[in-house]
Amino acid sequence: MRSPLKTTAIATLSLVVFAGGAFAADHHDFGRDNDKGAYTGDYYQGIFGQDDMTAPAMPAHRVPAHMASSRLDRVLHELKVDNHRIHADREQGKLTAANYRKLEREDGTVRAQAIRTAAAHHGMLPTQSYARLQNEVRHLDRDIARMA
Repeated sequence: MRSPLKTTAIATLSLVVFAGGAFAADHHDFGRDNDKGAYTGDYYQGIFGQDDMTAPAMPAHRVPAHMASSRLDRVLHELKVDNHRIHADREQGKLTAANYRKLEREDGTVRAQAIRTAAAHHGMLPTQSYARLQNEVRHLDRDIARMA
């Protein structure tokens, strides 16, 4: 005579094995239209097999979080220094609110141009773009000195 614990353990084990085999088995739905739709994994066809609507693929544009470029890093560092100067001059009362907003907007514009140019050139700044950005940073430096 078997103990109830042993019988329960064997029954549970056999149930787990058979249930696992049933879930792992490859299911085929032979009665359905298997050549299109969600049944084949073609999710652009729609939810149902008779749905002939297609959704066009949308291109994804991403800007890398960090782009390794010594030129880009140099420009961003100079803009960071300028940004600290702008904040320090504002805290000391050397800049009016309007001048502060103008300088912040100019700083943001140059930063956005640098990142956008680097993203368009696989994280690198071409020589002409780098020279143009350096001129804009020098212009920002002059504006900070002039307005403070």
